[in-house]
Amino acid sequence: MTHEEIREFLGVYALDAVDPDERIVVDRHLRECARCRAEVQDHRETAAMLAHTGGDAPDGVWQRIADSLEAPPPGLRLVPVDAAGPRRSRRLPQVMLAALAAAALVVAVLVIQVRHQERRIDELQTALHDPLTQVFQAALADPDSEVFELSSADGRTTLRGVVTADGTGYLRASSLPRLARDRTYQLWGAAGDRLISLGVMGPRPGIVSFRAEPYSTFAITEEVGAGVVVTTNHPIVAGGTA
Repeated sequence: MTHEEIREFLGVYALDAVDPDERIVVDRHLRECARCRAEVQDHRETAAMLAHTGGDAPDGVWQRIADSLEAPPPGLRLVPVDAAGPRRSRRLPQVMLAALAAAALVVAVLVIQVRHQERRIDELQTALHDPLTQVFQAALADPDSEVFELSSADGRTTLRGVVTADGTGYLRASSLPRLARDRTYQLWGAAGDRLISLGVMGPRPGIVSFRAEPYSTFAITEEVGAGVVVTTNHPIVAGGTA
């Protein structure tokens, strides 16, 4: 193949989409052609950035792809059937291969854009589902508030809470595993040997508020969906203020 014919393969070569025989030809050419080696590197950097970081493509790459799509196809050369061999009869047109390489890059761009859009939607949904986020952060920053933690027996789960000066408690419980719809987390305050229900938190709690006074020790259990008046279950997490 000529230099220009090999250049038409560089995009699909960078995406590992060439036949083994064609790869041998391109590999041999790249050992001798610094310009084509640089072009292959540009294609690979573009694919890597679009697939993982959403970054901009290297200067000139998009233009080279566009030029390869807009350029007229090379003239057909008729060769005898016995010289062409079965491999050439299966080869896709060069322009089509370049188009496939460009399409793969475009798909990567669209995937990144969709992921970014999904992330923004998740952030908006979190803000709507957890309107107490700003209140919770303000309570943590208030020097008159008292911060506490609830931890599991094995120490793998820790929830952070805060009690304000007026006795209102806030607890971030979003790290608890999601329960089935017919189950719920329930918050309790300890009064001596008794646990008093402070509220049903649902199967997927975020930040919850509760009346903390006069309790200084708190616990969370898993219960049936409507909650219970008296629990017989072991706490998932427990702890309290100093």
